[in-house]
Amino acid sequence: MLAVAVPLPQLTPIDAESLEAVAARAWSPQDSVLLGPWLLRSCDGFSRSGNAAAVLGDAGTEQTTMIARVERFYADRGLPPCFEIAGGERHDGLVRELVDRGYRADEAAATTTMATPLRLLRSVAPAERDGRVRITDAPTQEWVDRWWSTLGLDDGPLRSAATDLCWELRGRCGFAGHVVDGELVATGLAVVEGPWAGLFCIGTSPDRRRRGSARRVVGALATWAIANAAKTAYVAVPLDLPSQELFRTLRFEPLHDNRFLVLDR
Repeated sequence: MLAVAVPLPQLTPIDAESLEAVAARAWSPQDSVLLGPWLLRSCDGFSRSGNAAAVLGDAGTEQTTMIARVERFYADRGLPPCFEIAGGERHDGLVRELVDRGYRADEAAATTTMATPLRLLRSVAPAERDGRVRITDAPTQEWVDRWWSTLGLDDGPLRSAATDLCWELRGRCGFAGHVVDGELVATGLAVVEGPWAGLFCIGTSPDRRRRGSARRVVGALATWAIANAAKTAYVAVPLDLPSQELFRTLRFEPLHDNRFLVLDR
């Protein structure tokens, strides 16, 4: 019998700025202000993207004036002004002006946005049959504690800001946790908006890594997202290859890079 090649589902076509607009709405603190085509976000210093102006379009002749307004927005909050710029060369003029004003690239914060059709993701991620991945529509204190522990950060004001952000998310949310022997060992979050499901907060306890917990969480979130009418999953991961390894094995494809330019004061 001849094998029949089954065509793989195709990614929904979308440009970098449109997808980043979806992501910005999904992972957006309450203190967010739309300034023309730019979204200004403040999260008390937690996460670079949560405290950056997402450039979602061209400011045109108002560019210099808008940069000044961004700088005032962050100065009023005691934070360094920062811009997040997605994609290729479209915003080279903005980058040049920012560099001339003293901005520097934050290489450590740069990410790659990757995506995959959810039907494909569900076919390659481990099926969850024993009920050990739990998904709720709001974070529990146990979930927040485990997620924070995977980041390797100290307790303090940043933890409070991160916890508040989880409670402030406005989309359709699924907070997932993998439980082993009664202990929550891995976390993940999916936020659905239209056909898109953004993946955030994927983390595993250090002593449980490389045992498949993160893959189980992602697989369970894929099933949840499909049930909530999403078609495509996306995720932003650091540029270094080890951070992308999990998602490449789950058939995610890189779409574009995201740069951060910050003005140190």
